[in-house]
Amino acid sequence: MTEYTMPLDSDEAWSHLRSKSYGRLSVSHDGQPDVFPVNFLADGSTIMFRSQEGTKLERIDANPRVAFEADDVTADRVWSVVVKGVAVRMDEASVDAVRMAPFWTWAPEPKDVFIRIRPTEITGRLFNRSH
Repeated sequence: MTEYTMPLDSDEAWSHLRSKSYGRLSVSHDGQPDVFPVNFLADGSTIMFRSQEGTKLERIDANPRVAFEADDVTADRVWSVVVKGVAVRMDEASVDAVRMAPFWTWAPEPKDVFIRIRPTEITGRLFNRSH
């Protein structure tokens, strides 16, 4: 019998995250949710992304508890991974260590603020769409 919904263990979830570079960051401000698309890099224990000063960083500075989600859809499978944690601005030493990583952004303007999400929880699911 085919199992259609399967939980992902932590290693599987990180493996899926490492295969992608685009996800969604969820923040909260004055009790209201907000979601931002971000290019990201998963290193196996944290999520990192680049940004510039503005609304997203103002929200993180006001309430660093965030959720991050990435997913993928194919003809026969769908996976989704959600990381809940705390977003912090990276210090210069940490930025220097990842600056050479494949850490790109779609937006043409400079993204000189590096943010790291330190997970408190990671969950994932794999949905088998084949019949």
